[in-house]
Amino acid sequence: MARAAPVRSISLLAALCVFVLCAPESSFSIVAQGTPQMVLKQQIHDFKDVLEGEILTYTFEVLNQGDATLRIERVQPECTCSVAEFDAFLLPGGAGKITVRIDTKGFEGKQRWAVKVVTNDPKWTEAVLDLRASVKPVITITGAPVFLGGKKKGPLTGEVEISTGLDRTLFLTPERFTLSGRVTYSLAEIENGKRYRVTFQHVAGKRENYRGLLKLKTNFPEKPEVTLWIIGRFEN
Repeated sequence: MARAAPVRSISLLAALCVFVLCAPESSFSIVAQGTPQMVLKQQIHDFKDVLEGEILTYTFEVLNQGDATLRIERVQPECTCSVAEFDAFLLPGGAGKITVRIDTKGFEGKQRWAVKVVTNDPKWTEAVLDLRASVKPVITITGAPVFLGGKKKGPLTGEVEISTGLDRTLFLTPERFTLSGRVTYSLAEIENGKRYRVTFQHVAGKRENYRGLLKLKTNFPEKPEVTLWIIGRFEN
């Protein structure tokens, strides 16, 4: 009877080995091969024509078609004018969103903003979202900055034109001028509520170099102020 115990132990060990060797491979491959798979329904969005100062918002849809949790590690806009919110974890078969907001203040013409998406998908660790727009200025400025002087017979006057293409009346109000005593200026309306001209005149007798500004307040919330720079450079 004392010799029976080792025999049973050997028998149990053999049976365990047979079970492990004969177990279906799929029961282990699920753990070993489970991976996330990111799918973006769309990577490019064009807002078309927008006005400067508008806040643009768009939401991209993300799918996880893998058999492991998809982790969005970070969403990084290349421009400080953009911010993003996103769903960090997507279960297998699940869906999520990446929402991007862009402040168009200071932009003009055709623009492109890129947003990098970093994930744990081994086949697509980085994706790029592409957002585009043609930004129309609320207020157009021509002739700025103003340069006075330069060579001995350089210009002592300069003009800037300020206009709007919107179907709204534009009002301009002087708010700050930093070159009193060196430069004078006048503001004239050349088209009712649409176009203005600012004329700068160097003060005779004072030929030292300078740099200053004229700040004008507007009635447009998209662009509440306009800054005109004036630069004086004189050669003896």
